[in-house]
Amino acid sequence: MIFRDKEVLLIAIVLVYVLARASRGTAPTKLLVSSARFWNVHVGKRLSHRLIQAIIWTMGILFLLFALARPQVPHSNIKRTVEGIDIMMVLDLSASMRVEDFRDRNRLEMAKPILKEFIRGRASDRIGFEIFSGEAVTVVPPTLDYELLLNAIDGVEIGDLKDGTAIGDALATAVSRLKESTAKTRVVILVTDGDSNIGQVDPLTAGELAKGFGIKVYSIAMGRDGRVAMPFVTKDFLGRSVKTYQYYESSINPELLKQISALTGGKFYRVEGDEKSFRQVFQEIDRLEKTAVEKTEHVQYEEKFARYAWIGLIALLFFILSEATIFRVFP
Repeated sequence: MIFRDKEVLLIAIVLVYVLARASRGTAPTKLLVSSARFWNVHVGKRLSHRLIQAIIWTMGILFLLFALARPQVPHSNIKRTVEGIDIMMVLDLSASMRVEDFRDRNRLEMAKPILKEFIRGRASDRIGFEIFSGEAVTVVPPTLDYELLLNAIDGVEIGDLKDGTAIGDALATAVSRLKESTAKTRVVILVTDGDSNIGQVDPLTAGELAKGFGIKVYSIAMGRDGRVAMPFVTKDFLGRSVKTYQYYESSINPELLKQISALTGGKFYRVEGDEKSFRQVFQEIDRLEKTAVEKTEHVQYEEKFARYAWIGLIALLFFILSEATIFRVFP
């Protein structure tokens, strides 16, 4: 509760102070108010009667002063308008994602938990998930069901699709999922470790398509270029799993991804064998693409003076009636 006219409370404080001083006085004290004779200090039955009436009169005046100070109870009405972002996360599942150049973890094993961290850090954004290699497949269309997304990421594995790296097809598929969106901001996050070597849509053509629909592309080229180790698991004559490695030349085309990101107003990132850097990339994208939240607060005040005014008036009315009846003093 608050008081609109706090100055009136000063009068109440002064009144209480004066009455306290008067009640401690050794000499009989009279106040310049009506019926002040009841404040004379006497002994006997009149003392209790006058004390009761003094309390009633004081409370009546104090409640009226509280009413004049306009007590109010504020009620806040907060309206939050959330403008979400539509995001398509596109993950490469080509065979090269098996390469273990992230401290004994392959590229897919390193990417999955960081993608999931990014999803958990978002709010009110519709996020979709797409995988690609030699073909592109939408696993989850843009949704607010983040648990469904997290389970979908856990469930995809290398070999689910035919092999290859169809970057153009992957980007075109993501654009098709976002082009009808009414969100103000639409974003594709493309994670790949190779060069486009298959597919029906040229990657730059897909980039032009994204630009035409106002969709930004953040592209991430992950993994080391050059000679890398590809693990293979075979069974020995006892049926035990044995991991062996085959070395080959890894080919990544960062210039292509740079062109696509620059064309669409996004950004290109290069990550080589460093999990911390890969996590920082997604943290930066998270900062760059923030959900817009508009908060409007309306405060309404409920007046409470009436109850105090009525209590004060009733107390003073009782004071006047009791003075003329039950507490009347005859000469």
